[in-house]
Amino acid sequence: MTEIDKINEELRNYKLYKIQRLNVKETEFNELKNDLIKIKKNEVINLLISFLNIISIFLFLKVLYNSNLNQTSLKISNELILNFAIIIILSIYLTYRFIKYNFKLKKYIKTSEKAINYFSNESNNLKSIYENYVDNYLEEFSRKSR
Repeated sequence: MTEIDKINEELRNYKLYKIQRLNVKETEFNELKNDLIKIKKNEVINLLISFLNIISIFLFLKVLYNSNLNQTSLKISNELILNFAIIIILSIYLTYRFIKYNFKLKKYIKTSEKAINYFSNESNNLKSIYENYVDNYLEEFSRKSR
């Protein structure tokens, strides 16, 4: 094997390595995207919980209003106010977390889709370059062997 053949063999191996590496990255991001989509399916449950929190606040306000109409339950209404404040704070916090979580999830899905497209395009470009290289190499080799 001549020096040129060794160099060509090393180039071929390097190009194959780059293609394989890009394919691995594409697969990793594809798996990430699939995991994020599975997680995103839970968004309906998150929105339902947020909706139930809001409904519970309004129902609690109704109970509080009805208890204030009855003056004999003034002591109970103070406890209701304290409980209501705790419910509001926790409900707002929970709803905020769910909304923030959903926005981040959508952002990560878009980022993974962009990465998948990038690695897929790069892999296809390298494959076409490699195919042209092999074709040229085989053509050159066939000329030399004649």
